[in-house]
Amino acid sequence: MAQEKRREHQEPADETRGPNDELSRSLRDVLTLTSLVRVSLGRALQMPATDVEAMEHVMMAGRAGETLGPGELARRLGVTSAAATQTVNRLVGEGHLTRVRHTGDGRRQLLGVTGSGRRHVMGELLPLFALLAEASADLSPAERAGAQRYLDNVADAYRAFLARDSSTSAQ
Repeated sequence: MAQEKRREHQEPADETRGPNDELSRSLRDVLTLTSLVRVSLGRALQMPATDVEAMEHVMMAGRAGETLGPGELARRLGVTSAAATQTVNRLVGEGHLTRVRHTGDGRRQLLGVTGSGRRHVMGELLPLFALLAEASADLSPAERAGAQRYLDNVADAYRAFLARDSSTSAQ
């Protein structure tokens, strides 16, 4: 009953901005579907979803010209270093990842995706990439620029949120 009274006195939500606007709902849908795609990929690849996510992080880091070690992978996965080490050991053992010593700091290890690991994952991802390319194919340059600006702003908002917790902050 007290909750009903509180609801009566609340201002109505602005449906054009905030957590209930169409963009926010669509973003939540994409985030939920991304998680479901990882689970589906895991089934198709016969890998746990965490392994799929680990492969994704290592592949994306490599594509961006970054190096990624087990500690950074643990941070990105939101797991302990021991759990990340188990994931890395499993992926190395299955021939999907390589682990090499950092040339400047022999204590550090760097992760890389093997050719067979890349082919294994990309074989399942290529149909999704084709569908995503199709989804944006008919956007005008102005629409693409608007979508890019929105996605960049979302990424900046996520980084700002994560910066509050130094253990998960993202560059």
